[in-house]
Amino acid sequence: FEFIYNYLYLANLRANWDEVKRQAEKAPQPEARRYVLPLNINKADTGKNLVTLPYTTATATLRSDETIWLEPEVIFSGPRHAFEFPQINYKKYSGKPYTYTYGLGLNHFVPDRLCKLNVKTKETWVWQEPDSYPSEPIFVSHPDALEEDDG
Repeated sequence: FEFIYNYLYLANLRANWDEVKRQAEKAPQPEARRYVLPLNINKADTGKNLVTLPYTTATATLRSDETIWLEPEVIFSGPRHAFEFPQINYKKYSGKPYTYTYGLGLNHFVPDRLCKLNVKTKETWVWQEPDSYPSEPIFVSHPDALEEDDG
């Protein structure tokens, strides 16, 4: 779909913004999914869900041929409501359990909001202003932060 690759060129955005938005409505909407990869596998668990995390519906099932079938949990989805370029508080939570992620919200591939998502409860907060088109978020922690999302 040529539109997806070319619509963000500045010349295209300046040429006809209404046409860009019209074409964007045809584009598929991405969704944020959580996959859980089991680290400890026992052959006795064949046929069972290996995911034991209490806050997710994602599954990982050990098959008889010793492969693992993963089913994701959709944590952010909806018409005209996409979540791209996710960021977390990497300085403190890289490789550790975290609760919040921040992303660029897209309305049919038009970046028009910033989103904060609680990945455990799926609660979402949105910043959006008319005729504003933000770029991807970068989390900058407050120097004296005590909470994960203080920044």
